[in-house]
Amino acid sequence: MAIRLTELLQAKNGGNQSEMARAVGVTPQAVQKWMSGVTEPRGANLDAAALFLGVSPSELKFGSDATRRRERDIALIKLEARDQSIFDSARVGEKRQAPRDQPAVHSAVIARDPEDGVPDDVVLVPESRIKFSGGNGHINYELVDEHEPATYRRSWFQKHGINPDRVRRFRVTGDSMEPMLFARDTILVNLDETEVTDGRLYALRYGDQLRVKYLSRRLDGTLVLRSVNPSYRDEEVPAELANEHITVIGRVRDRSGTGGL
Repeated sequence: MAIRLTELLQAKNGGNQSEMARAVGVTPQAVQKWMSGVTEPRGANLDAAALFLGVSPSELKFGSDATRRRERDIALIKLEARDQSIFDSARVGEKRQAPRDQPAVHSAVIARDPEDGVPDDVVLVPESRIKFSGGNGHINYELVDEHEPATYRRSWFQKHGINPDRVRRFRVTGDSMEPMLFARDTILVNLDETEVTDGRLYALRYGDQLRVKYLSRRLDGTLVLRSVNPSYRDEEVPAELANEHITVIGRVRDRSGTGGL
């Protein structure tokens, strides 16, 4: 909402927060927090802010389709900048095709002869295939023998406090996360990070499907599933349905693949 408030106020009066504060009946400090995303206007304040800015409360809170696509693009750029170093510094020996309009990047390569064994500072993570039992039951992981395991630096796991024994690699399907993740790319998932932190990327079970989405949770327990591809709308799953049909498998910590080639 902070992006929408900033753009609408800029168009309204050149960004004068004091004028908006007087019109809404709050302090300038409150408006400043709204603009920075620390808090959001609610109830009567949301209605008054929307009236002042010339939009409906729903549009101010959730945005139009065009606005949401623009905000998603901005959020993706910020996430790419924040997570790129994490994703790329983790990999050893596998080149990653960057998303469109970005230069290709790769981490340092370690040459290894299979007959020499695995060095102490290297962790091999094979790809897994995931299978779900009926209902909201057990999740089973089967190793995929036809693909070579990915090679990671042990120091990367230590740096980020991740237990190498509690990670799995899965292959992505579909196009809802393009241009960040393409079909056939692989993701590294930390099974120990299942508590939802707003704006983080997670692998989850939805019914009998493995899905990868940015997650956030509202105060009423509604789980919001967000894609990167603007062709896909956000999915809002009420708390009761989310508890019944969705299981967070873990947080996505790395990605690799051919980038849609």
